[in-house]
Amino acid sequence: MDAIDKVILGELIRDGRVSFRDLAERVRLSPTATAERVRKLQESGVISGFRAEVDMAALGRPLKAFIDVRLRPGPDHAELEAALLTLPAVLSGVHVTGGWDYTLTVACRDVAELDEVVMALPRSFGVVETNTRLLLRELAGSGGEAVTRLLG
Repeated sequence: MDAIDKVILGELIRDGRVSFRDLAERVRLSPTATAERVRKLQESGVISGFRAEVDMAALGRPLKAFIDVRLRPGPDHAELEAALLTLPAVLSGVHVTGGWDYTLTVACRDVAELDEVVMALPRSFGVVETNTRLLLRELAGSGGEAVTRLLG
């Protein structure tokens, strides 16, 4: 990956919907050369996909939280992972090290829905303990901008 590829990645992080023509102008290449570089970045796995950022509050789910989950010994993690992701409020989950087994990111309509999710975990998913933390504010620059900083 050279300096031009890094600029292309930075531009795509800022605006994943930019046209090849506009992207080419920003990196001072032809649209064809720019498209070829993006294709190579995708083939090499550097670019894993393009997705829309969705405002969960605009979808009626303004309450975001992280739920740390500890499982009872022995459950099949693959089945658990698939089951957890069927809950409408669960946006994502990660298997983590330390005192917890998983951390879930949820977006709920209100506190009552969050309570329903937390109460369902031990009842239906073999969870023995949870720790819930509300997201108060996301830091500006978290996410794509961090990758841009890493690229130098």
